[in-house]
Amino acid sequence: MQHWAFEIAKQVIEHNPNKDEYVCAAGISPSGSVHIGNFRDIITSYFVVKALQSLGKKAKLIFSWDDFDRLRKVPLNIQGVTQSFEENIGRPLTFISDPHKENASYGEYFEREFEESLKILGAEPDKYLYQTKEYMSGRYLDLIKHSIEYRKQIYDIIMEFKTQDSNVEERENYYPITIYCDKSLKDNTKIIKYDKASGQLDFFCRDCNVLHSVNINSYKFIKLVWKVDWPMRWLAEKVDFEPGGIDHASTGGSFDVSKEISRRIFKFEPPVFKGYGWLGIRGLGNMHSSTGKNITPGQVLKIYEPEVIKWLFAKYKPEDGFDFAFDETVFRHYSEFDKALVSYINDETNEYDSAVFDFCLPDKKKTKTKTAFSHIATIAPIVDFNENLTKKSLNKAGFEFEPHSFSRLKLTKNWIEIYNPDKKYVLLEQFNNEFYDTLSEEEKNAISAIYDFIENNNFTEQEIQQKLYSIINDSNLSKKENIARQKTYFKNFYNMLFGKDDGPRLYLYLAAANKENYLKLLKQ
Repeated sequence: MQHWAFEIAKQVIEHNPNKDEYVCAAGISPSGSVHIGNFRDIITSYFVVKALQSLGKKAKLIFSWDDFDRLRKVPLNIQGVTQSFEENIGRPLTFISDPHKENASYGEYFEREFEESLKILGAEPDKYLYQTKEYMSGRYLDLIKHSIEYRKQIYDIIMEFKTQDSNVEERENYYPITIYCDKSLKDNTKIIKYDKASGQLDFFCRDCNVLHSVNINSYKFIKLVWKVDWPMRWLAEKVDFEPGGIDHASTGGSFDVSKEISRRIFKFEPPVFKGYGWLGIRGLGNMHSSTGKNITPGQVLKIYEPEVIKWLFAKYKPEDGFDFAFDETVFRHYSEFDKALVSYINDETNEYDSAVFDFCLPDKKKTKTKTAFSHIATIAPIVDFNENLTKKSLNKAGFEFEPHSFSRLKLTKNWIEIYNPDKKYVLLEQFNNEFYDTLSEEEKNAISAIYDFIENNNFTEQEIQQKLYSIINDSNLSKKENIARQKTYFKNFYNMLFGKDDGPRLYLYLAAANKENYLKLLKQ
């Protein structure tokens, strides 16, 4: 099966077969921290560019920062940084001071934050476009004037996708532009009159309570509204492909409107488009840039390797949703990645999975497998994340731990200390008599049996695992009954060791930890 990026790449070529260089685009508004869901915008185009290049075509990725957008609301993570930030609502994101006092503007703070993550992820675009700079340079002036000239036709197109009837007065007064007052720097304005011949534009600022008369040829604070701005930039950049979220991709949504404006107003055939699904974050709620309730790529990089992040995005089709996990599901993600990587290195993958890794890894020949994330997360807390002791403990349990696996040690430490502090299990100081007295004689005998085995043997994880199940399982019971029995007995062991109903992977813990530290907890 062919990878989805190649399917899109072939659509792009078919859409414009004789083009010298294809342009794939992405864009985000830096209204707050860019969350990992927004990363899908750029990584989708990134993979399509790579597919086009693999097909022998010249292609580039451009990324637009929509930093000339207005501030719509104050994100939660900004409310605690500065007071009275609400007064900036309605101002362009690059004309608001950075409350952290680290960058030239509010918008630039979030741009730099995201760009740093793109460097680490190895997914940087060929070119960044900063829309404040682009608009104020006058580059779009002719297209803005063209849009104003055809403003009534644009209004008609927009109304085709709305349920309410067109309004004659509304149509007469419609302008497809936003005007920021150069005094208040806000968009709380109303256009009064525009003269095409002279370029004079009169608008009233509700904040200043002043009627302004400016010339459109020299006034810099004018921006097209979103559904006109988008197709205008397709034309300006000659875009061949651009993805968008499911809100833009829905029937009658932004793309449907913008593609008609592109064809009928700008006479430009719209690019190939792909809607992408939303991502979830297990246990941490929904994400949204403007609210500040989000998980950024930088935060995901604290527990996920860059290759694993890219692998997840490449593995799933853009329209498919998936979750980033900050709970124990992260073990499954790493496990599936590691298993698939072995097949890829050994040339045992199918066409689709090979393409996934081709997109994600810089050099197949230099790629090495690493110790399982779950193994490190079980052992490292025992030795307070000490590198040498982690290595010795894993080797003792029967696992290789090469130097290139140390990078995962820091990630597992972040996973536990930042997001799962309850997973740092601490041995009880003394025998748990209170719990032990609640056990049946058979359950007490199981604890004694595992104590005798551990005391008298050196063993690997596999050997202690086999011993545990031989003690717990009853040959007279069904598989289902034995599974229930295993849960009970493991719960017993955890309570004897940690005073909790759950704990780390037991057989790995018992094999890797210093048995002198825990044996006393298994014998009365």
